[in-house]
Amino acid sequence: MTENLKKIKKCYGCGVVLQSENEEEIGYVPSNVLKRDDVFLCQRCFKTHHYSADKLHSPVVTLDFMNLIKDIKAKNALVVYVVDVFNFESSFNPEINTALSGLDIILVANKFDLLPKSTNEAKLKDYVATKVEREGLNVKKIIVASSTRNYNIDEVLEEMANFRKKGDVYFIGAVSSGKSSLIKTLLRNFKNETSRYITTSIYPNTTLAVQQIPISETTTIYDTPGIAINNSLLGLAEKEVVKVIVPRKEIKPRTYQLLAKQSILIGGIARFDYVDGPFTGFTFYFAEGIKLTRTHIKLADRTFNNMIAHQKTRPISYLVTSVQDLDAFEFTTYENKKYDVSWNGLGFVSFKGSGRVVRIYAPRGVAISYNESKI
Repeated sequence: MTENLKKIKKCYGCGVVLQSENEEEIGYVPSNVLKRDDVFLCQRCFKTHHYSADKLHSPVVTLDFMNLIKDIKAKNALVVYVVDVFNFESSFNPEINTALSGLDIILVANKFDLLPKSTNEAKLKDYVATKVEREGLNVKKIIVASSTRNYNIDEVLEEMANFRKKGDVYFIGAVSSGKSSLIKTLLRNFKNETSRYITTSIYPNTTLAVQQIPISETTTIYDTPGIAINNSLLGLAEKEVVKVIVPRKEIKPRTYQLLAKQSILIGGIARFDYVDGPFTGFTFYFAEGIKLTRTHIKLADRTFNNMIAHQKTRPISYLVTSVQDLDAFEFTTYENKKYDVSWNGLGFVSFKGSGRVVRIYAPRGVAISYNESKI
């Protein structure tokens, strides 16, 4: 996100400029929160706007997981932090990042196979590196990988050997990051000569079921449970919807040339409005099972509600019974750059240009973000 965008970040609830200097003044947001890309409400509006505030404030990283983190620090172990490069903003979570602060980390940007073949890997890695630097993580290496295609898996093995200091390795990642699949692919590539067996047991001082995978007589890989993200559609929607929104193969971008006042309805769960600006191409990166419908903004509410009522779109979720169940977020671009707007756990839209006013709608509780484009 550019400095320009930071300067004009406003609360979509009351319209005031967000600030972190004075808690008593309007527009207050804690400074550590204001740095994040998914913040669009001041603290006052956040508390009053969401009917499910308690759920939104529930911790991502539990006490059990913090006990595991303490053990990792005590052992000076290596962490392999697995993030879903397609749903990056969802899986690269601020609470997880805070928990991992000070640890030696290899960050694996997994699921590279889901992005179009034309994706520039170097640009993607730079994007991730910028996010890592902002979070202050001690990342020794960033590796763009695909467990499905066995892409750069040998590099993960090599870097694990370089940085683990003959100690244990803990794999940590959000739900649906592909962490366990990555480990399975690693093991297929790894010549394991130890006599020890793979086991699954409750980790000491926790209730977490952790798989222990010996890779030598003295070193173990720990596959920890996937962490549920409470502001991601992957953690809020029902299983049938998650099956539709999680892509299983390379995304086929869908580009719409839009005039101002046109809208794209994203299944029965989200919406994208082009409010104002010149004729512009918008590219939608979503799983192929998600239906996209173009309409005029004036007709968008009625069309959206009718499609849900008559089951004429996909997916449809219990989270959204009408457009009234969606929160609206609006922003304006000020530089001639390529931007992404993202729904946590759903997908993203890319476009280029300054002077574009965009409004996106998300199910209540689902975070959104906007950044310079990652691909």
